[in-house]
Amino acid sequence: MADYYSILGLLKNASDIEIKTAFRKLAKVYHPDKNPNDPNAKHLFEHILKAYNTLINPHSRTRYDNANFSEPVKKVQTKNSRQSGQKEWSVSEEDLKRRDYYKKHYHHVKSKTASTKEKTIAPYTDYKYVLFATPIAVGLLMLILSIFGSELKTELIPQKKSPPIEIKNSSIKLSNGDKPYSGYFGSAKIYDTSNSLQINNSSSFDAVIVVFDKKTNQYIQHSYLKDSYYVEFSNLPENGVYWKCMLGKNWNNTKFLNDNRVSGGFDSLVQYQSSSKAPTLFPQQNGDELNLLYVIDPHSKNKQYISSEEDFFKK
Repeated sequence: MADYYSILGLLKNASDIEIKTAFRKLAKVYHPDKNPNDPNAKHLFEHILKAYNTLINPHSRTRYDNANFSEPVKKVQTKNSRQSGQKEWSVSEEDLKRRDYYKKHYHHVKSKTASTKEKTIAPYTDYKYVLFATPIAVGLLMLILSIFGSELKTELIPQKKSPPIEIKNSSIKLSNGDKPYSGYFGSAKIYDTSNSLQINNSSSFDAVIVVFDKKTNQYIQHSYLKDSYYVEFSNLPENGVYWKCMLGKNWNNTKFLNDNRVSGGFDSLVQYQSSSKAPTLFPQQNGDELNLLYVIDPHSKNKQYISSEEDFFKK
């Protein structure tokens, strides 16, 4: 049997994060669509995909290790390791450095911020002078008005209406798992099954992914997904599912789509896609069914999966 660790360039005690990172790097280089002139690209990528699917699943990895190594391999556990039935977002090295910096400097910044918020209460004597001065000032003002009141003339000046204030809050940052179209698609549906669908965003763009029931075409779930992350949709119906997605950059919550019936979209929209012609079936493909997101070449054999705005919002 092939050495799956060697295929991904990993040690036998590699963590889940290391496995996902290695797979993403290999997918960006060896995916068949990125090597259209290489007849061996598809065969090579199938080995990479098989190795990833085996090692990322705790049960299949244990079976593989027991069958190929005399001593069970101890898996490195991290705070971000995946637990059974738990969704997980992959973490980049930049994220880990940022978290480490936060832990080191959190208490220092917190104490410094708290000290700046302390206010010194003015002594009682300051307020005493204010209380005595206020009646005197009011009395002088009333005296002046009574003396010069007969000479003052008032003139009503029509006020100009100020132009409406334009609220500029077009761009907001979404996080993995956010559901920007809940107001349009409605509530998510969950079924009493173990069926799941995993989608890996190997493109260099952010995405919004919507999952539908294959048989009824009804909406099930949707999620915002950043580039180089993956999402897992769980508790899916026995009928099977298919997904639609939009790829782009710079989310704009004031942008209107679908004949102004939907608010929110990418300023830089790259592509709509749909897997309705290649749905995921259960239980034949039960478990972590892996799908890759990448920009489809209009001249490739996969151009049939290129969709449209009208089809994406069809429900």
